[in-house]
Amino acid sequence: MRVGLAAGLSLVLWFLLPVSAQMTMTGSAAEGRRLFHAPTLGTNGLSCAHCHADFDEERQDDGLIRAGHSLYNAAARETWWGKDPKRPNAYRQIASAAVVCLEHYQRSATRLSAQQTMDLQAYLEAITRRPERAPLSVFPAGDLSGAYEGHGDGNRLDGQPLFMAACHACHPNGGAGIGPAIPRDRDPAFYARKVREGDGLGAVLTGIDPDAYDPAAGLFMPFFGADRLSQRQLRDIIAYIRSLPPLPADTAAKKSGRRGTPKSPPSRPRPR
Repeated sequence: MRVGLAAGLSLVLWFLLPVSAQMTMTGSAAEGRRLFHAPTLGTNGLSCAHCHADFDEERQDDGLIRAGHSLYNAAARETWWGKDPKRPNAYRQIASAAVVCLEHYQRSATRLSAQQTMDLQAYLEAITRRPERAPLSVFPAGDLSGAYEGHGDGNRLDGQPLFMAACHACHPNGGAGIGPAIPRDRDPAFYARKVREGDGLGAVLTGIDPDAYDPAAGLFMPFFGADRLSQRQLRDIIAYIRSLPPLPADTAAKKSGRRGTPKSPPSRPRPR
């Protein structure tokens, strides 16, 4: 009797093996690549590719300057951007850490599904040809004084191609796109602060203001660190922006919430 039961159970398990294999989820690198470049994951048109390259930037130049580092060869790193030190196991793999960008920068109300996470992970592993395990260094370049002085001597002619490489994707020709239209009449410090601090995360990492980064504020501009945009390049971009034709009166009024020229926010006090 026991032999019969064992044989019957083995037969049932044998029949279930194909079903179990079919139910096992696997990631698709091809689908992960589509997700990486898809501007429809969030609500504002941003994709992973807007801020991160998926190729070796040192060997291949597509003419763009992105705020984030390339994710080529990055799938084996020990830690991921956005990892909470209070929850060391919050992001066990690079695709899981993408939830930070998806929710905050891409302004998505929903997280990636389990299948989408596996697809994205499969793609990021597929482009990891020479695995690098050391955590990537970040070089925030905010001004601890909050004054952002010395940004008014740029070259607008040199700034034009730099603007197209770093800013045009979100602010086409300085107008509204993924991001808002850029005012032309602010002090150089206004633009320098925006670029170096972004939505506030750059200020936090620089040590200017630990509370500057507020995910609930609705802002989603990434900051450009010193390793992504040099001071010289920043000054040239600012000079180019300030040389652009003025915004239409109705656009400027909407940006400021009132008629007239909006003023730059006051400089932050120097931390004590």
